[in-house]
Amino acid sequence: MRSDPSARPSATTIGRIAVAIVGGEPAVIPMLDGVSTFVYRIRRGHDTFYLRVLPEEGATFAPEAGVHLTLRDRGVRVPEVVHWEDLDPSVGRSVMLTREIPGTAVSNEVSPGSLPSIFRVAGRDLALINSVPVDGFGWIKRDRPGDASLRAAHAAECDFLLSDLDESLRALYGCVVTEHDAARVIRAVADNMRLLAGSAAVLAHGDLDATHIFADNGHYSGIIDLGEIRGTGRFYDLGHFHLHDGERLPAGMLPHVLEGYRDVVVLPPDVERRIALQSVLVGVRFLARAHHRLTRYHRDHAIAAVWNSLDALGTA
Repeated sequence: MRSDPSARPSATTIGRIAVAIVGGEPAVIPMLDGVSTFVYRIRRGHDTFYLRVLPEEGATFAPEAGVHLTLRDRGVRVPEVVHWEDLDPSVGRSVMLTREIPGTAVSNEVSPGSLPSIFRVAGRDLALINSVPVDGFGWIKRDRPGDASLRAAHAAECDFLLSDLDESLRALYGCVVTEHDAARVIRAVADNMRLLAGSAAVLAHGDLDATHIFADNGHYSGIIDLGEIRGTGRFYDLGHFHLHDGERLPAGMLPHVLEGYRDVVVLPPDVERRIALQSVLVGVRFLARAHHRLTRYHRDHAIAAVWNSLDALGTA
């Protein structure tokens, strides 16, 4: 009987894979917060690794492993890939093992006085991530074993970002948005379509917020979790960060991110408008998929962030 491809591999099975890669007698701790992959913390002596398993049969970590290598070559602090393969026979799916980034997420206990400098350096690394070209817009395809090329399905940014906007608004109607709210979103997009035209596709982290930026002893140590990579315009990650800015920390950090970002890239005069539009689109999609399982606090934060971005766009 074939195993269920969506079932989480057991810690015992993952332990055998870890022994084959790192040796010794590693401890395996399943991490329940993984979304796009099954994640396990592997501890061997003083070393800590993370082993991830793709849920889909036939999908490969090749593009993601290649992104890690490219980014590290450019000086970006992302985890080092120790091992990956298209098909591990123990689980019948692709696996990847990375070393941990030292420290803790800045959404945890980090001294507030350290945050501006941490986010400035993170902004620099984000600009470097967003400088990697992608062939197309949308989710990075993982369907060719061994193929590390960065390919996505859509020819234009608007095709990707607007592909499910109507569906998302319908899902929110009556529980999160009113008819007037939905009309505001549609008007904001129509009035700002030029901001989605002509962009070259670049790599996006796809899920960047304070939980994925790490610090160690008050200093930036890296960005984790590239499981949501996709091809977008340059402002997608900034819009996503803006949506969640202030959610877990006492003050907004986007200005510090932008300061570091500008060390690498010259941003246009209308950058705040571009970020606001991306934040609206990211926020509507996020709420449509997650509003029913969010805490009231996180749901209200996302709703307020979308409305604030609509205000910034001047959409009545």
